[in-house]
Amino acid sequence: MSRGFTFDQALAQRIEAVYKTRDAARRRRVVLDALDLRPGERVIDIGTGPGFLAREMASLVGPAGEVLGVDTSEAMLELARNRCAEIGWVQLRQGDASDLPVPDASFDVAVSIQVFEYVADVSKPIAQMHRSLRPGGRAVIVSTDWHSFIWHARDTVRANKVLSAFIEHCAIPDLPRTLGPRLKLVGFTVEDAQVIVQFNPTLAANSFSYHLIPIAKAFVSGRHGVTEAEAQAWADELYDLGERGEYFFCLNQFLFAVTKPL
Repeated sequence: MSRGFTFDQALAQRIEAVYKTRDAARRRRVVLDALDLRPGERVIDIGTGPGFLAREMASLVGPAGEVLGVDTSEAMLELARNRCAEIGWVQLRQGDASDLPVPDASFDVAVSIQVFEYVADVSKPIAQMHRSLRPGGRAVIVSTDWHSFIWHARDTVRANKVLSAFIEHCAIPDLPRTLGPRLKLVGFTVEDAQVIVQFNPTLAANSFSYHLIPIAKAFVSGRHGVTEAEAQAWADELYDLGERGEYFFCLNQFLFAVTKPL
């Protein structure tokens, strides 16, 4: 993963801004509907990030339940701790999705949002999720197909150069296309699959792509021959399109709901 993101404090704050948007909140509602959490359940949130989903899940399982958020990034965990500080049944722990620090069959529910595509050997986190669940347990995984970008630009040559560089931020940018068979291979039963579309026909401050622009701009500078000036010009063009009412962004994310057979 050396070519990908470094989840330091600056990136953690940018990602937190994405998770505050209406689009991310809408995605969390879809995830929570698919999880169908019940009071008293134990949930592991693999790659908990800034803790938005962990907090919302805690309100559903209640004090008789438990939510364990695991993340490799201390910067992310610090944001999650601040967000969940007053909820005694949310625990947060540093750990790797490929080697979860939990006993076998210790959770009723597992969830992982935009994590597996960042692991080169994705069979490991899938197997760890399976191991952590009790027989009959269920899980939801959301993964993005980063090749599904539609991001309107006037300078299409520059935009294609930028987006080609940005795709390197994760290890398996088209993971959803093979995720179903991978989940079945480890022993999961796929109960449902659906697409979550991040569609922004305008550039609004509470939209997914508004906050993705600075993340992408920072990442691509110096990669694939993209200069800092080119990255800035690409971003400036998007802001200009937004002001002129000519903005268009669409990206597909995919949700898989699975169970571990009894």
